[in-house]
Amino acid sequence: MEKPTSTWELFEDLVRRILEANNFQIDPNLIRGDRGFDFLGHFGGESWAIEVKYYRTARIRPSLIESAAARVINNGIGRQTDKGMLVISSFLPVDIRHSLEDKFNIVFVDQIDLRNLAATKPSLIDELDALLELGPEFVEKKNYNKRDLHDFSAKLSETESPPIDTKGTDLCEELKSLKRGKSTWTKYEDICERILKYLFPNDLQGWHKQKSTDGGGNRYDFVCRVRQNTEYWRFLVDHLNSRYVIFEFKNYSEKIKQGQVLTTEKYLLERGLRKVAIMFTRLGADRNATSMMQGAMREHGKLILALDDEAVCKMLHMKEQGEDPTDFLFELTDEFLLSLPR
Repeated sequence: MEKPTSTWELFEDLVRRILEANNFQIDPNLIRGDRGFDFLGHFGGESWAIEVKYYRTARIRPSLIESAAARVINNGIGRQTDKGMLVISSFLPVDIRHSLEDKFNIVFVDQIDLRNLAATKPSLIDELDALLELGPEFVEKKNYNKRDLHDFSAKLSETESPPIDTKGTDLCEELKSLKRGKSTWTKYEDICERILKYLFPNDLQGWHKQKSTDGGGNRYDFVCRVRQNTEYWRFLVDHLNSRYVIFEFKNYSEKIKQGQVLTTEKYLLERGLRKVAIMFTRLGADRNATSMMQGAMREHGKLILALDDEAVCKMLHMKEQGEDPTDFLFELTDEFLLSLPR
């Protein structure tokens, strides 16, 4: 079965066409990201470094926006572009926009800006409304005058390069360099704890350590209370009835087996509003373990996900680049549920 085009790819393509409808010339030779940004545009006789960020959650997350903005500036300066632009799928309140533009000296374009820009070709408005699920009441409530990008005079050459977040890369390298097996279990737990608190600082509360036994050795894993800050955590609470999430850390030198999944499933309690477990593993799960996870979901409505080192590092890189790591968890969950066998 052919994998469908992801929403972020559709959004990125739509942004390109909206910009082109407003007289931007987008360099067709730019391979996405090979200059550190998504598009190299030419407008008003100047070159623009343009980065596009799609977020499933409409509510802005300032720390992610700032990380993305810092990269636009540094990569734009490095490629000697004249100006910078960060396009986001969320709504950006005017006061926050002014603060960000004063701080970073680049243009911030949100979903309402895009809708106003799309007015030059009305069919693009329909696409944008459908993709971002913008209702008429939202547009009427938050509409404001279209901005003229010609009026934006700030130059990247006049901008000081802000510091770049590299913590995700550092944690990924530390994780991958750690030896697998029981001898490093404690170090693995420590790294996983720091990774979780870096990825989800405002999404999880409690951080209650729970003692468990697996393979003859005692370990401590986390039970966290979910805050509904993003679409993913809201989905777990509203549709899976899981107000709490278990995180387990399995530093095995091979893929986890069905026995480890069965142990984890026993900690998931429907009446305890604890029906989701996310397992950090080094190499993922074998076929029988995956079948066990599918059975837990199909028969008991318990969601168990196994993340290997590559998946964890992907989320770490997303976070430091200004993307939301919970969007990756949403895609992973979506794929798991769509492929669930009878």
